[in-house]
Amino acid sequence: MKKAFTLLFTLLVVTILSFVSIKIFETKSINSINLTNKYVYMQASNHLNFLQEYIEILPSLENIENISIKNKNFYINANIKKVTNKYEVFLEVSSKDFDVRVQRTLTK
Repeated sequence: MKKAFTLLFTLLVVTILSFVSIKIFETKSINSINLTNKYVYMQASNHLNFLQEYIEILPSLENIENISIKNKNFYINANIKKVTNKYEVFLEVSSKDFDVRVQRTLTK
């Protein structure tokens, strides 16, 4: 009976330690994914700011309907519509590999 109790206690301790280690690894994995998403979001915001600055220095938007910038990690697009006397510019930057998308609307 003493050996059976020792075996049962050992199995219980191993089971508890395995559950604790699984929770620790899940937490570390989630933290890694969050850091990656934060990095991709910051990079997308930088691309969006660049696109906004580029459109603001253009002298005229008359003959332009769409601006696309090629990038290996992001889709960078600007759609331009003329509304009365002004232009409405819809800026969008989205990641090709992650679920990150940043957008902004300008009036020029």
